Amino acid sequence: MPTIIYPPSIPWSWMFQRPQQLLGHFSASGQTVLYEDLGKFSQPNIKSLSPTLLLCQGVSAMSIPHPQPRILWLTVPSHINSIQNYDPDLVIYDAVDEPKEEFASWAPYYPEILKKANLIFCSSHSIYEYFSSRHPHVYLVPNGVDYVHFSPTPNKRPTDLPSDKPIIGYCGAIAPWVDWELLKVVIQENPGLNFVFIGALFQLNKFPLKYKNVFYLGLKPYYQLPAYLHHFEIGLIPFLQTEMTKGCNPIKLYEYYASGIRVLGTPLPELLTIPKINLESNPQLFSLRLRNLLEGKDSDKAERMAYVQANDWNERSGRMLQQIFSRLIEMKNGV
Repeated sequence: MPTIIYPPSIPWSWMFQRPQQLLGHFSASGQTVLYEDLGKFSQPNIKSLSPTLLLCQGVSAMSIPHPQPRILWLTVPSHINSIQNYDPDLVIYDAVDEPKEEFASWAPYYPEILKKANLIFCSSHSIYEYFSSRHPHVYLVPNGVDYVHFSPTPNKRPTDLPSDKPIIGYCGAIAPWVDWELLKVVIQENPGLNFVFIGALFQLNKFPLKYKNVFYLGLKPYYQLPAYLHHFEIGLIPFLQTEMTKGCNPIKLYEYYASGIRVLGTPLPELLTIPKINLESNPQLFSLRLRNLLEGKDSDKAERMAYVQANDWNERSGRMLQQIFSRLIEMKNGV
């Protein structure tokens, strides 16, 4: 079985995102995964999360004996210039964001990615369109969900959730690409609702909203998220519509659906084909749609949950492994 190495990019215990999900599933299917954790560690440490998943904390993955072939898994474009440190048999770039606006610093590395990556996965259609016209081995694999993690109803209600009004929730990065101006209008127009935000600050120094019916609960551990999401009446995806968010395939959509809740968002390209989603870009119409959803009956829960059950991370990782093994065979045969 191959070994997959992930250079220091995202702390393992930070918001549990696509890299942690996929690499965890690769490990569960028998691949050795060496995850070089990002952070400052007082002492070098190798933390075993499972027999095939090791966190390298202040330790180079290359110092750990591991099976061949060696695969380098990249999500940070600048790491393409460090591949010589790993002597990989296969270089994979997993493209998860457009190199625009907040991620504009990524763009200069794309020529080297096109030259040196042996296989490219893309999380959205716009990212796929860019790479597929420039590289011979590109595959579209959107985000997914750990359905078994999010779908069961939790036993306990988190004590820091407000309890006096219906909860409208957001779970994800507290970032500049959220449409904070839209949210200000919606929050002010709905004083009878509580708006709860969960997630880490990203490229922001402080939480941008101050209203009596707004609660910022900070970053929560991944294992606790279902207990919060199951108490949301509506899950929000209120993103600005920009060149960067054009390529955004929000993981929160899948996690909301798996939790059984309805979703209201702005009309991002990746959301337009999602069944039973609610989309509005105008703040007043967004606010009106929110109230209409709360007043109406939810008759689409089963369809939403069936949709994301078919788009589980197990399906995503299995599809990727097929392409990885095929590419390894091709490269061994000189293709």
